[in-house]
Amino acid sequence: MIGLTVQSCGESKEETTTEKKAADQTETVIEVEEADENSFSFVPPSPIQIASIFKKAGLEYDATLPNKVENITNYTEKFKQSLNFGVYSSDLAYCVKNEKYDEASKYLKSLKDLSASIGLETVFASEDLVERFNNNLGNQDSIVDILIFVQENTDDYIAQNGKVDLSVVYYCGAWVEGMYFGSVSAKNSPEKADLGVLISEQMTIGRSILKGLQNMEESNLDAEDLATSIEEILDLFDNFESVKALGEDAAYLDIYLTEEEVNIMADKIIELRTSIVE
Repeated sequence: MIGLTVQSCGESKEETTTEKKAADQTETVIEVEEADENSFSFVPPSPIQIASIFKKAGLEYDATLPNKVENITNYTEKFKQSLNFGVYSSDLAYCVKNEKYDEASKYLKSLKDLSASIGLETVFASEDLVERFNNNLGNQDSIVDILIFVQENTDDYIAQNGKVDLSVVYYCGAWVEGMYFGSVSAKNSPEKADLGVLISEQMTIGRSILKGLQNMEESNLDAEDLATSIEEILDLFDNFESVKALGEDAAYLDIYLTEEEVNIMADKIIELRTSIVE
């Protein structure tokens, strides 16, 4: 089993109860378990784990970044629906982290609507889930508990019903959306070198996502195209001078990309994210 821990910059010494709870959920973002070269299991993180990454990265809220809830009707194929289930999960986390609860409620409803299309309706079977969420608006601890409850049910359902492929695609969408938030922020705030480090850190997770896509039981052209896009991002990163200069040590050190490298990487990520949500 390979455990990948997401580390972020800008963490304050003092944390609220909610932040500690989120941090506890961030210890292991992805677990890859391989019995042989043809066996692959993929465990996605909860939305609150993603929210914790945003919190530590110091990203400021930008209402133009999340995928519009109105776009949900554009996704009619299961692969696209699964990808954007992940996208909307990150959007939900982004809104909760920034205490934009009215917006968060809309994203939770969008996830519930999409769940029926991708075989996760059981996760949202509780009729009062959205109502509970709305009744606790403003209570960050309670909102976090609800998000954790949703993810635990998602993980259990995926494990019990052998929906590993769905898990891979779902988290890929969530990861790309998180990278998109970081990329736009990095382009808009070139003075924040730590954002470049954060993007670099996510390449390890990107490699696991690529492996997951390549090991899907029922691979298709959409999955192959997505895997190619992820591989292009990884190859781009690996060939940056800032990365090559570190040699084998690159895997163990913070990598400070140049402003030009950050912009090149960000543009590539933004291009992929645009193709996912359009």
